[in-house]
Amino acid sequence: MRIAVIGPTSMMWDELADEVEADLARLRRPGVEVTYVLTGDGPRSITTDEDEQAAAPHVVATAERCQREGFDGVIVDCTGDPGVAEARSRVGIPVVGAGEAVRRAVASARPPVVVLSGDELRAGDPDALLERVREARTVVLGGTGWSHLVALLAGEGRVVLDPLDVALARCLAMIAGDQAG
Repeated sequence: MRIAVIGPTSMMWDELADEVEADLARLRRPGVEVTYVLTGDGPRSITTDEDEQAAAPHVVATAERCQREGFDGVIVDCTGDPGVAEARSRVGIPVVGAGEAVRRAVASARPPVVVLSGDELRAGDPDALLERVREARTVVLGGTGWSHLVALLAGEGRVVLDPLDVALARCLAMIAGDQAG
């Protein structure tokens, strides 16, 4: 099974390689090939609604290319889910947004749930993050690219919902459902 994780920005591989390689290593599953595919166009980063709108057409085109190249499903590496709905209407393979997947997982998460915003994660203060999640049973990373914090935040019986992990599980379940039906 082949899954493409679409990087929805114009950043180049050499700018992302270290972070993405760590994500890909963490996402490895037996029998599943996970490949990072850059759109190569659009905004440099996605922090606003305008950035999401600018990224969307490039995500759609990349999802179409991934389908042509034989991928079984795609995940959009952004919790804003740019282009996800339109890509779904244009391809015949599962398209999963990291944001929608993690929001869906939150609905059945064990309370209390604490969502760490992108701003909180970017601040990068481990002590402040640990204090923020002290009472949580479930911690939600409010953005992608923060999986290196899972081990730090998962202590004391907490479950950490990382958007890419949750999106991969959702994508694999969708593919299994498609294959079963």
